[in-house]
Amino acid sequence: MKIFALTGIFLCVLAVICVFSDVRTALAHGKHANASKEAVTADGAAESPDALREFVLHAKAHWEVLVPDEKSFDLWQQILYEVQHKGDWKSGSKYLILVDKQGRCIAHGYYKSANGRDLTVLRDAKGTDIVHKLIKAAQNNKEGGFVDYYWNDAKDPSSLPKSSYAVNYTVDALGIELVLIGGFHHKELIPSVGEVLRKYVPQVKAASVKDKSTLKNFVEKTAEFVDHAYKTTQGNMDIAELLRVSSAKEAWKHNEIYLFAITDQGLVVFNGNNPKMRQASTMNSVDENGVNIGERIIKVAKSGGGFVHYLWDNPLVEGDETIGVGKAKGTSLKVSYVKQIRLGDNIYILGSGIYPGEDAEYATEMRPESKVLRAIIIGCLVVLLSLWAIRWVIGSGKKKG
Repeated sequence: MKIFALTGIFLCVLAVICVFSDVRTALAHGKHANASKEAVTADGAAESPDALREFVLHAKAHWEVLVPDEKSFDLWQQILYEVQHKGDWKSGSKYLILVDKQGRCIAHGYYKSANGRDLTVLRDAKGTDIVHKLIKAAQNNKEGGFVDYYWNDAKDPSSLPKSSYAVNYTVDALGIELVLIGGFHHKELIPSVGEVLRKYVPQVKAASVKDKSTLKNFVEKTAEFVDHAYKTTQGNMDIAELLRVSSAKEAWKHNEIYLFAITDQGLVVFNGNNPKMRQASTMNSVDENGVNIGERIIKVAKSGGGFVHYLWDNPLVEGDETIGVGKAKGTSLKVSYVKQIRLGDNIYILGSGIYPGEDAEYATEMRPESKVLRAIIIGCLVVLLSLWAIRWVIGSGKKKG
């Protein structure tokens, strides 16, 4: 009898194991623990807020089934597949997203390229931090919660708020807690430049420039702005487009003050005074004092940034323009502050300048007697070095003798 009893128990346990090993299919469309009606799949998720809630909780229950340890990783693989492929959990614009508690995407039902990316950079038209609010809603209630937001223009009466539902979800196979989100719609995975500018604008604009100190601050703050935009869009940004779009707010030009950006090879990517200068080279622009402007700017920027003096065209001065290949654009004295920035693998130089009319430092450096003095000093150094070399050669010959 004992043998038959033990055999019966063994068969019962084996049957239970078999059921659990295939329980994913068995529970696919039943009622979940929190359901008030038949479970909802993606096709019916957008019918009402209640339907959206049921859809998310249905998916949670569907994937929280018990399986043997050796099957747990298979279940996790199935979850990832079901989130990202058309079926009960993905239908058109209705889909699910799995994120960790920091807002990094684990699986995205619409944008596969979202996997591994930080979604907390996304904001709606009113600046709502959507993902952080969804994570908080999931934490505040074990059954999850809603977050309403505007994705289009919040001031447009025709733009109605959208709802997403989030609930905590534990992945036994990985031993981690995630957040399961449904109804979360957006136009792009990575914020566009325009979306970045909705909530972050340059702190200092061209109109603030009055002297060398404010000029330096203007360029430094611009560098911070560009760096922030690059990181926020996760490198999905063209610096020329960023500066072009934000220039509509008169950030980069005020009277004769304007921003410029060049590559470390001297190619213009943005000029606040003349947009047509894009891709022009500054490397062969020499002013009337013989200053190679592009070379000087790049050298100073790469050495840590600083001021550069040269002659250029002042937009507010008539008659200072010059025409000719290899010549600077004008004859007005300009003092620019330049700074190098790195965006991924690319290096750019940002700069802006003022037209002081006169500058004691530059006048001293460029006056004729200063040029003569520099020539004399250089000549003396050459003679001294030559004499030292001759003496060294003679001394070496005597030693050998």
